[in-house]
Amino acid sequence: MPDTAHEKTETPASCMICGGTSFVPLGAHKGHNMFRCTACGFGFVHPMPTGADVAAIYDNYGPSISYTKKAKKKVARSRKRLKRYMHLANGKRFIDLGCNIGTTVEAARELGFDAHGIDIDPESVGAAKRSFPGGKYHAGPIESLPPEWGNFDFAFSTEVIEHIPDPHAYFEALTPRLAPGALLYLTTPDAGHWRVPGNFPDWDQVFPPHHILYFTKDSMTRFLDRHGFDVIRFVWSLKPALKVLARKR
Repeated sequence: MPDTAHEKTETPASCMICGGTSFVPLGAHKGHNMFRCTACGFGFVHPMPTGADVAAIYDNYGPSISYTKKAKKKVARSRKRLKRYMHLANGKRFIDLGCNIGTTVEAARELGFDAHGIDIDPESVGAAKRSFPGGKYHAGPIESLPPEWGNFDFAFSTEVIEHIPDPHAYFEALTPRLAPGALLYLTTPDAGHWRVPGNFPDWDQVFPPHHILYFTKDSMTRFLDRHGFDVIRFVWSLKPALKVLARKR
């Protein structure tokens, strides 16, 4: 059974993606109320957790370190994925946003990229440096990207944006660090997929405060356009996963 919402359900004032003011309640999970914008389909937790609340979840995030046991398989999987799209990149400077233990950074390095990774969890970044010292790594928020790293031609962001309370601030920090024509590969759960349950809280991707944003193709297209990106295509997926290739204008 879905969790009961707070006694007083606060209604959102406007959609952070399209500015719409009409919403459908999506239910609640562990006391977190969720809504969907009727204009663009964007789903979100409301009220939104603070950045500090979210950051606290990922301090010494245990599951990340357990990934080291599967590191070789993860590098191989990332290398296969990168090979599909690397021909679309205009240069060799690569960054993995939310790099975890560095497996995608290592895959990019093996494919000839100047490979960098950033993650908010210092423990994961420490594991990346130990396991894959050929890459460059930084622990901290996107705003703290080292200036000496310069700009990037290919940004990789898998299963990150759904965790971020203010995606606009995140992209306002990221976009200036991407070169004109840079390629972005981004994945997140697809709230508009036909396999999402009718009772939204039953979806296995609904677990706030970890997942707090739920994009659709429409809302993602609007979001990226606002930040200066044109969608190249959405990659088809049988699972409710939104996979988008976009290029910075």
